[in-house]
Amino acid sequence: MPYRTALLIALMTAISHIAASGARAGVWEDEMPITQDFIFQYRSSIAAAPDDTLYVLWLDQTDWEDAKVNLMKSTDKGHTWTEPLVIFEGGAFVDGGVCADEHGVHVILVEFTEGGGEFQYLYYARSEDGGVTFSDLVRIGERDNIGTISIFSRDGALVIHAQHWGDDPDGPENYLYVSEDGGDTWQERPIVPGTTVQHPGLTVRDGVIHAVFGGTLALPEICYSFSDDLGETWSATVAVSQGAGNHSQLPQVVVDDEAIHVAWEDDRTEHFNIMYSRSTDGGATWSADVQLNDTYYGARVKLLADEEGLHTVWCQYHGDDGWPGTWSSADYGIIWYKFSDDSGASWTDEFRVSQNEDIPPIDLPDMGANYIQLAEYGAGFCAMWQDKRDGNIDLYLRNSLLQECPADFDGDGDVDTADLLYLLAAWGTPDGDVDDDGDTDTADLLALLAAWGPCP
Repeated sequence: MPYRTALLIALMTAISHIAASGARAGVWEDEMPITQDFIFQYRSSIAAAPDDTLYVLWLDQTDWEDAKVNLMKSTDKGHTWTEPLVIFEGGAFVDGGVCADEHGVHVILVEFTEGGGEFQYLYYARSEDGGVTFSDLVRIGERDNIGTISIFSRDGALVIHAQHWGDDPDGPENYLYVSEDGGDTWQERPIVPGTTVQHPGLTVRDGVIHAVFGGTLALPEICYSFSDDLGETWSATVAVSQGAGNHSQLPQVVVDDEAIHVAWEDDRTEHFNIMYSRSTDGGATWSADVQLNDTYYGARVKLLADEEGLHTVWCQYHGDDGWPGTWSSADYGIIWYKFSDDSGASWTDEFRVSQNEDIPPIDLPDMGANYIQLAEYGAGFCAMWQDKRDGNIDLYLRNSLLQECPADFDGDGDVDTADLLYLLAAWGTPDGDVDDDGDTDTADLLALLAAWGPCP
């Protein structure tokens, strides 16, 4: 066989191997406590800024009518933290959220007020100096009984979701508040007009809002709709699940280059489990439901899609018969994780994220992990959760970080012949760029040879 033909076959084989291998999951560090004190870290929220600075917000409701809104910051991915800064106080704050983008750190709060009735109003504030100082609170919208809230920033738009508990007997009304100028002005827009939307999950990608909802007696299936004009109009509703239980709920949605991904907690087997489905045709049709957790009771699922692949975490609750002993505390909680490097077609085995040695087994209730959240770094992500292992609600964090090994093109953990062949095939293009100068040349070849062997 001629030399050039043999080399071409080898290169094609190497490239196909790299393409088939997909991304690899990052490496998990040990968990780290964020707080360890006697104050309940209640209604917590986490966000990562574009420079990977982490912001954590929570409420101290020791004095309910004078709740303290606390903010902490970490510039080293959670290894060290600033002292808690009370950014707002003097009100009966009952919920809060935080996100961070190129415009600053954004905080939303719900405050309970009395005066001719009982009302819960939505407020917003912004910091442009890294969380040191904040603007005055400004009321968002005119709704007077706001419940669940969340805030996120994607594709240049700042989006708030708020539930309004009005007079509809079927449940709360859901609204978006959208800002395209970094929080200076807001527009209210309904979510999926004409549909009772329960506990929607939302994300934005390339200017399109994706919403998932359902899981009620009137609408048991988890459903999907999208808006490509930031909530002005919505597509027809499509069922995601196939045979969901009557109390299925809390769906989450993320989008990658290949598919739309949805996960939710589902009680079709009389025990809650984490179910998953995906659509590869823009939401028109959906794959068969797949159970992700190995044993019940699984709930509070979260999804994240990044350059590594697709990540999912959830809380697994354990009681004497598999059910939690108290719904309010969700005792015996453990945080579990799975990863997919092929856009949800297959998944790794379960990996335990929370490292509390007391569970399982455990003799006392109210000691578990709960309310898991994810925050994405430029490379990798972190998981944060509320934890009662010491009898108090504290916050814990654990990082999953990509290892710096730029010459490991196939993501198998070492630099070897397959990576060399890939670099040679990419010569003169940016695809084999090891030294980050924009092209593939002799300097990249030398850098690859210097890195030969297992990644650090």
